[in-house]
Amino acid sequence: MNELTVINHNGQFVIDSREVAEMVNKRHSDLLESIEGYIKHLTNGNFRSLDFFIPSTYQDAKGETRPCYLLTRKGCDMVANKMTGEKGVLFTAAYVTKFEEMERTIKTGSKLLPEVKQKEIEARYNNSLARKANVLLKIANSPEINPRYRQILQAQASAIVAGKPLLPLPEVEQKTYSAGEIGKMLGISANMVGRLAKQHNLKTEQYGKWYHDKSPYSSKEVESFRYYENILPVLQGVLASMKER
Repeated sequence: MNELTVINHNGQFVIDSREVAEMVNKRHSDLLESIEGYIKHLTNGNFRSLDFFIPSTYQDAKGETRPCYLLTRKGCDMVANKMTGEKGVLFTAAYVTKFEEMERTIKTGSKLLPEVKQKEIEARYNNSLARKANVLLKIANSPEINPRYRQILQAQASAIVAGKPLLPLPEVEQKTYSAGEIGKMLGISANMVGRLAKQHNLKTEQYGKWYHDKSPYSSKEVESFRYYENILPVLQGVLASMKER
C-alpha cells in the first residue's frame, strides 16, 4: 500500500480520492460512486457534505478533465467505517498518522508539501469552480432563458466562486388562480367571482395580480386578474352574507 499525502486546502486538511482508491486497492470510479452515495445520505440527513467530501477535478494522461474528491478527516472516517479487515485497519492507521503529522508541521511553522505544490493544487481546484460557474453563466445568458431562471443561475454561479451566497435568489411567486378556478372552489361561476371582486374592491395586490393574457374571443391581449388563495375566505364571507339577506 502506498503512503497518503495530506494537503492543506483553504485551511482544511484533505486527501485526494485517487490516493485513497489506490491505497485501499479499489478502482477510483468505484470509490467515486460510493462517495456520491454517502453525499446523498448526508444531504438527506441535513448534514453539510462539504465537511466530508469536496468536489474537485484533475487532468488525466490524455489531458482530459476528470472528477475526483478531496476527503477531509471526517470523509476518511466515513470511508474507513465501511471497510473491514486488514485494509480498513491499514487505511485508518495511515490517514490518522498523516493528519496528525500535518497538524504538527503546521504548528511548528513547516509544511508537508512544498509551497509551489500547494498553490498548484489549490489553483486546479479554483479553476474547476470557475469552469462550473462559467457553464451556469453561459446558460443564464441565453436569450431564450426566463428572467427568473437567469437570476437563479447567476446567484448559483456567484456562490460557487465565492464559496457563499452573494446574489439574492428571486422570491418564490405565490400561486394564482383564474376566476374560473376560484368559482369551481366556491361553486359559483367565473362571472360571479369577477362581479363580487369588483363590487367589494378585491382586485388588489393583497388578493392577486393583473396579467396580460390573450383574449379567448380574439387575437388581442387583454388584462386579466388572477387571484391568490386568500381570496377564498373573503368571498365565502360575502356569499354567506348574501344568503342571510
